Formats: sequence, C-alpha cells, structure tokens
Amino acid sequence: MTASIGRPVTDLDDFLEVAPNTPRPVAEEPMARPQRRRSWAGWSIMAAAVLLVAGGVGYWLLRPPPASEGATGTAVMPGASAMPYGVPGFAEMFLASYLTGAADSVGEFLPGAPPLTAMTPAIHYVTQTAAMEVTRVDDDYWSVVVAADVLTLREGAYHPAGIQYFQIGVVNDGGRLVAAALPARVGGPAPRPAPPRALQVADGTPTDEQTALVGDFLEALLTGRRDLERYVSPGSAIDPISPAPYQAISVTSVALFGDGSALAAVDAQSGGGSIDSMQYVIRFSDEGARPSVAGLLPGPPPISRGGQGGS
Repeated sequence: MTASIGRPVTDLDDFLEVAPNTPRPVAEEPMARPQRRRSWAGWSIMAAAVLLVAGGVGYWLLRPPPASEGATGTAVMPGASAMPYGVPGFAEMFLASYLTGAADSVGEFLPGAPPLTAMTPAIHYVTQTAAMEVTRVDDDYWSVVVAADVLTLREGAYHPAGIQYFQIGVVNDGGRLVAAALPARVGGPAPRPAPPRALQVADGTPTDEQTALVGDFLEALLTGRRDLERYVSPGSAIDPISPAPYQAISVTSVALFGDGSALAAVDAQSGGGSIDSMQYVIRFSDEGARPSVAGLLPGPPPISRGGQGGS
C-alpha cells in the first residue's frame, strides 16, 4: 500500500509516469552487494501495491457506511452515534498512503492537506498495518492508533525499520470518512490489565450422530462435495465457501463442552497437497427432525458464573 492514487494506475508504466523518480522495492539478500541492481521482483511488488491501494481507497472512500452498525470489537459509548463500519480500515489506508509520501493520495483522505514537500516520496514501504486502538472523541469523531510494519530505503534497497505507531483522527463527514489531520507518531498503546476469562474445556464424549454430523458439515463447508444446507439450521447464516478451498478433509477429534457445543479438530488438504490444521467450535441445534449445526463460535465458550455450563 505504497503508491500515488491521484488518478487510476493500471500498470507499472503508468506508475512510473506518475512518479518517475520513485525507487522500486528490492528484496534484501544476506550477501547482497552494495551496487546490486533492482530486480524485477521489486517491480512486481510495487505494481501489486499500486493496484491494491487504488482499489482499497476507492472502496473505503465511496462506500456508504451503515448508519447503525458498530465496529466489531470496538465499544461504542452509550448515547453516541454508532461507529461506521470501516473507521479502523480507513485509518490504516491513510497511514500507508502518508508514509510513502504520496502527496496527491493523502489529499483523498485529508481534504485540504498541507503540502508534503519535505517528505521524500517512497522513502518508506509499508508491509502491514493494524488498528490497535479506537477511541471515541465525540459524536462522529474517533481517534485510531495504527501500527505499521515499515521498511526504509537505504542504498537502493528497503530495510526493516520496525513497528511504528501513529495516532489518526477520523471524522464521519455526512456519511463520508475523512481524516482530521496528518498522522502523529506516538508510542504503542499500553497494555490494559483485565481479569482472566476462564474458558470451558472440551472433555465430553459426543454421540455417534454428533460425530457424523461434524464430519459431514465440515466436508460440505470446506470441500463443497456435500450440500451444506442439509447440515445447517434455518437462519444459521453459515454460507458455503466459494470456491471450495480444499480437496479433502480428515476430522481428527471431536469433544463436547459443558454447554453442548463441540470442539472439532480437522486436517484439510488443498489441491496442491498442503494441509491446514484447524479447529472449529460448533453449536448444535435439536429443533428439527435431526440434529443440525446452528452456528460457529470463535473459540471455546466462557465459563458462566454458575459453573461449566452455558455462557
């Protein structure tokens, strides 16, 4: 996410026309010589970054945010307007654009942005960004702390510069997200102590019917070789993965939690032969003529105050 977005950029030649003096990112090798010339791999990285940013910015800037949807994992204070979906992502995109010194694209996020003439274009290369903290400042106004994994250009190649943190103000301006000011470098957010949350342990034995249901459901979900609707409850909101990512699966274990949900371990094999080992926490329903899958949980259910039972 490191390129100019002043106009659509469709290939590398367009990018070099917009920013002819922009160096290309180079994969650093342990024994690289100082005069090592930039590789075609660098061209490919830059071209991919251009297309990613151009498409992502258009999505975040033009997508009308839902009026009442809160961001997952972010608390919205009582009485405040709900945070539009996309505030953390908008802040991440803005920071990536800013760190590359792409002045024209910064103006897409921050109308009336001051000139960035002192910043060297493409001196930084952002490999990853993550919103670490979102705080409501006022109605339709949030502070977002974003972490960026940054590479810095030295002697013709990009070198790791570590994780850097920036604070960014984001405003909902009539349904369109805009930045309140340029990013400000800050320290990382301090860890917040929280009481430990005890989770249930899956040590119960499922019935043969539950074990068979888990295997059939996961095969339908991950390989598409079965009809998923046969195994899920109406209104479960579990949709098929399209295209199916795996060729075959093997369920290695199934155990029950105290609330009746199940922890299933599965090895899924891709078409290329690689295997992903995953865990699914499955909530059952007995409302129909036969057991079905009512939903997927993100992890083991918590222990309720009354004990190991439901959450």
